[in-house]
Amino acid sequence: MELYISVATKFFVSIVCIVVVIRLIGQKELAQTTPTDLVFMLILADIVGGMIHEKDFKIPHIIFSIALWGFFMWGAEKLAQKKAFERWIDGKPEVIIENGIVNQQLMKKQHITMQELNTQLRKQGVFNIDKVRLGILEIDGSISVDLSKEE
Repeated sequence: MELYISVATKFFVSIVCIVVVIRLIGQKELAQTTPTDLVFMLILADIVGGMIHEKDFKIPHIIFSIALWGFFMWGAEKLAQKKAFERWIDGKPEVIIENGIVNQQLMKKQHITMQELNTQLRKQGVFNIDKVRLGILEIDGSISVDLSKEE
């Protein structure tokens, strides 16, 4: 029973600390998540998951690890605000369709199939690729579309 109480306590403290750190950093919703944030979250999940089940790790160790994680995440966010690092860390939007012509090199580079591209276009209400004046592959993987004017 003592093991269950220990795991539950560590889990609860971890959740509270993570929420506090995320609020301090200013991340309020999942839509604001960048690829860098995802990496940090995966690292945190591994750290906390290991600590919760390990007897030698006490609550102060968990708090310290989450605070350290928060510091590195905050640092990455500050670096990302600088233009030189922003494109390197988060990537940049790229033109994937221009005047109905698909940039095959970009599709190959980004490992996107025509089926995936067509799915993204249909989500934007576009059913004919020839009608796309400009299609931008955004850093989150979505596609922004500007249609050519009907004559």
